[in-house]
Amino acid sequence: MIYKEILRWYGILSGYPLYLVYFKRKTYYEDRSVQGRILRGGALIVSNHFHVFDYIVNALLFPFRKLYVVLKSDIYDHKFLAWGMSIFGGIRSDRDTMGMRFIDESVSHLRKGRLVQIFPEAYITHDGKMRDFKTGYIMIAQRADVPIIPVITDGSYGLFRRTHVIIGKPIRLSDYCASAHPNREQITELNGIVQGKCLELQQELLRRIEEDRQKPSRKGP
Repeated sequence: MIYKEILRWYGILSGYPLYLVYFKRKTYYEDRSVQGRILRGGALIVSNHFHVFDYIVNALLFPFRKLYVVLKSDIYDHKFLAWGMSIFGGIRSDRDTMGMRFIDESVSHLRKGRLVQIFPEAYITHDGKMRDFKTGYIMIAQRADVPIIPVITDGSYGLFRRTHVIIGKPIRLSDYCASAHPNREQITELNGIVQGKCLELQQELLRRIEEDRQKPSRKGP
């Protein structure tokens, strides 16, 4: 609906000053010649998960594309939050009462050339370590036949702090498995490939942050 799109842009623009103060972003690229911030067609964004702000950072990372996002069902217990996420593109994940319907909904958006964000850890982490990935995203990417774009953050949110993000090269699961409906063993193998890549990117992000810290200051005496 047009009014929801207007409200979405209003929310993005009105929240931008807070974004600059609270989690100003520095973006790195695994290989910018392969994947930058311009995404064309459908793609599944896979990220680690430190805070609800992760979605906001990623939405502003690709500001000219609406970023649909898979959310845990407890957000929908709050009517205002549920209404707000209906504007920003929330996809409800509720394995208890709705089965795997979020997979069908995500696939539908991706086949229409849209962007979908998912946090495979399914829970927010507080120790900086990456939890084991749930495998629903594998079925989404295979059925929709879209690339997975890993986007890893350091979760450095706070007043006048800087958030660091690295965008990885696209992962095409069809390069490893031709079936749109992989079996359990294949899903486990594909999940290991993607999570292994995300762990590598997390280490690369930390390396680049430290490298920047070691650079001599350009300020004079």
